[in-house]
Amino acid sequence: MQLEKLKRKQNKVLGPSALSGALTENSCNRQVWLLNRFKPETKDSVFLEKWKLQHTSALNNLTNFLGQKYPDAKVDSEVQLPTVEFHGVSLFGVIDCLLLFPDGSVAIFDAKTGARKSKDWIQIGLYYLMQKAINRSYGLPIPRLFSLGIFYDDGKFPPSKKTFEENLLELQGENAIDEVFLDGTRKKLREVLQVTAQDDLPDPQPSIGNCKYCKFNISCPSALKNDVAIVANDLI
Repeated sequence: MQLEKLKRKQNKVLGPSALSGALTENSCNRQVWLLNRFKPETKDSVFLEKWKLQHTSALNNLTNFLGQKYPDAKVDSEVQLPTVEFHGVSLFGVIDCLLLFPDGSVAIFDAKTGARKSKDWIQIGLYYLMQKAINRSYGLPIPRLFSLGIFYDDGKFPPSKKTFEENLLELQGENAIDEVFLDGTRKKLREVLQVTAQDDLPDPQPSIGNCKYCKFNISCPSALKNDVAIVANDLI
């Protein structure tokens, strides 16, 4: 693979969303290794702008609702976190909605405009682990977890009570983080981080599922092209 043709990032850094996708959607470690160092090859700017508008609307709906549901909590939106390193991989991200309660506990919520995916829980779970690491680094009390939540909404229509009843999912209590990071998930997460941190390009794990949505499939010589017919006349 010709890495010199890719656009290198200024700093090696990875978003929790990309890392969570490596655990649930794409088992090819090569993609997350590349995402940590290079910029994706293609980007649909029109789609991106539409997503931003929908996400902003959904997030505003979420913060307004949470402010009413938890009137004692301080509600902050789009909270950018400092970079936190896990097993040699630097993560940075922006929490959609962070609630701080008078007793020091926190709740972390994310607004999603697409389909429900298991990786969404891993993403916000990583945000909480990052918040714990940040507080510890600054000598602050480790925040107790009040809840983790995800709101699924396209932001196109004014939300109703039913909208939040059906589309706001919340795991409450300090053990919510353990519901997200089960033992097997934690082990897989550490493995992915260690591979992502290594200097050598990982071996590819090509499959239709892995390659179809890989952001580097154009440059990867091992990528499977599912729109190309495979000719096997000699087998019959």
